[in-house]
Amino acid sequence: MEINRLKTFLSVARNGSFKAAAEKLFLSPRAVSKQMDQIENELGVQLFERQKNSTQLNKAGNQFVVTAQDIVNTYNDSVTKLQTINEAPTPTLRIGFSSLNQTVILETVIAPFTKKYPDIKLEVKEESGIRLIHLLERDSLDFAVTPFYNLTREKIDYKNTKMIKLAEGELMVGVSINNPLSKQDSVSLDEINNMKVLYYSSSESYYLREVFLDKFNGFLNPEQINRVSSLEQRDMMVASNNGIGFYPSPFLNKERAQNPMIKFLKITDKVNKYYASAFLYNPNNKNSSLVNLVTDLKRMES
Repeated sequence: MEINRLKTFLSVARNGSFKAAAEKLFLSPRAVSKQMDQIENELGVQLFERQKNSTQLNKAGNQFVVTAQDIVNTYNDSVTKLQTINEAPTPTLRIGFSSLNQTVILETVIAPFTKKYPDIKLEVKEESGIRLIHLLERDSLDFAVTPFYNLTREKIDYKNTKMIKLAEGELMVGVSINNPLSKQDSVSLDEINNMKVLYYSSSESYYLREVFLDKFNGFLNPEQINRVSSLEQRDMMVASNNGIGFYPSPFLNKERAQNPMIKFLKITDKVNKYYASAFLYNPNNKNSSLVNLVTDLKRMES
């Protein structure tokens, strides 16, 4: 399967439409549509629900995103290795993170480490939490920083990875200062059970919806939990009183500085509010730079 078609497919998945992907790739919507037709014909499976004014990934399309990303990543890694095959090896750390919020924690880890080892090269990519686990298991990443929610039934399989908790706290409710709830310092989940809950995911993923339903079982229903495609979109909609969001307390200072129109409330119910930013790595990975970093983190932890 042609790699450029797969890259176009992934752009459609990330940006939500043929038109948006076309603008990002400097192609015409017709050219994008043609490439998607070619992929579907080659697979013998429809990947999109095509309607008059919109095109969305169907169930098969959402599943194929993981396969397509694996193929593209493998191709890119192979090209990089071929291009550098005659170069002297450079100490490298391949880093993954699941959202821009995680970079706040990631910087506290990387800054002192690169000061100690200034020659190290960093390769960084943003992926979903589930994708990061797959990449760690395949040795395509050295470590990842991603949320850990301590769920009743974990949606992510951590059995082949080790975890170091970098920052721990709890989920809080963010509401507009124009919402009457903003007069309070805390909130019961009963008070938000008819409000739209917004969460950010860069791909068509329902993972966080399942997380919230697990953590706040009986208080929320699936229909009220809605995905948005950027943190900025979530924050703007919350600030304008078009929904609420769940915000991790380790980022509260950052959130207050960036979002003065949002009030952050503690949850009073005795539910699983736990949140951590976790450093995940494969213990079988022998990259000396990773070994040194893990040693430093464990020393700080103790």
